[in-house]
Amino acid sequence: MSDEPPAKQRPDGGSARRQPGMLEDEVLAVLWTNGRPMTPAQVQLELGDRLAYTTVMSTLTRMHRKGLVSREPVGKGYVYTPTVDEASHTAQAMTDLLSRRRDRAGVLARFVSSLRPEDEELLQRLLRGDPGI
Repeated sequence: MSDEPPAKQRPDGGSARRQPGMLEDEVLAVLWTNGRPMTPAQVQLELGDRLAYTTVMSTLTRMHRKGLVSREPVGKGYVYTPTVDEASHTAQAMTDLLSRRRDRAGVLARFVSSLRPEDEELLQRLLRGDPGI
């Protein structure tokens, strides 16, 4: 038997560590959902997670340096607003991931085959330039 303690678990059953970029995505989702500039404390509250205030604040600061959020001074701190909408951010992430793969055709084929039928139909309509979308 190992003397190492088991990995910490979150209350929802997930592991204590997020995948790279997941916290930024969660923060952006909070900002998009609320649709208003928010302080780090407000974001922390909305996340409903056991994150330290400093974790949320440093994440927002890093996102500001990356250009994902803008910030405006309010009192002794800042309020943050997303600089990109959800669709653009997700599309850029998909494009970035695809650009790092050698078999682009294979990746795209697997992606399309994994879509729900209604999403595949939507994609086909978008590719045809269907004006009804």
